[in-house]
Amino acid sequence: MKVLKLLQYTIAAATIAIILIPIIWILLNSFKFFKDIVSMNVFSGEWTCDNYHLIFFSRDENINVQIWNSIVYVAMTLLITMPMAIFAGYGLARLPRASMFKWGILNFLVFSRVLPAMSIALPYLVLYRSLGIYNTAIGLGFVYVLKTLPLAIFMIMTFIEEVPMEIEEAALIDGASLSSLLGKVIIPLISPGAVATAIFVFIYTWNDYLFAVFLAGKEAANLQVAVAGFNAEYFIRWGEMSAATMLSIVPVIVFTILTQKYLIRGLTLGALKQ
Repeated sequence: MKVLKLLQYTIAAATIAIILIPIIWILLNSFKFFKDIVSMNVFSGEWTCDNYHLIFFSRDENINVQIWNSIVYVAMTLLITMPMAIFAGYGLARLPRASMFKWGILNFLVFSRVLPAMSIALPYLVLYRSLGIYNTAIGLGFVYVLKTLPLAIFMIMTFIEEVPMEIEEAALIDGASLSSLLGKVIIPLISPGAVATAIFVFIYTWNDYLFAVFLAGKEAANLQVAVAGFNAEYFIRWGEMSAATMLSIVPVIVFTILTQKYLIRGLTLGALKQ
């Protein structure tokens, strides 16, 4: 048992190190001058906040706009995806398990998730240019809704299926309408799962690079495109790139830490039967 525990702790420590070391390295680089970064003098040399000052206040950069764009895309996607996922998930959850219609919809949702993003990025680019919505928040936000909705529906449906039908029937007998049934019974019961779903939607939308670089120019691009933009033609601006990378990492880390209780509860919802 001691050997097994030692092995478990070793694997856990190695996993944590693999995750944290690159983040710590980027954090240190974000406070160093370019000459210290390229000479690998990360733990010595001078410390500076110039990299953050440059990306926020330089006239050549547009990162403030791109940070705002990322926030807008996340908010837009959550506000559209989550209500649609709850309604669609409820409808699918209450269909009979043997329903061919239900399995057809579920297969379509799975197919849409495994479809390579690159295979639809180029068609979207051609379509958006012809419709005049290329490089617009509406166009890019629409793609994020389409990409996150299948997973959100599937997760919400799974959580609703764990709610006993007896609770729903009791609410209907008491005169609850469909809207009050969802708002006062179903949603409170699956709230941990709904929060877990929202976290995944947030992370996907915030971290997306492919669709942002294909379907948006500089005005509508998100923060991930801004990070990649510091890879110049003849050299890489390591300091500014590290600072911008930290700006893209911190919101995800903070959001996950603040909601980890709901994330764990949501992912384990229904794992134990009473």
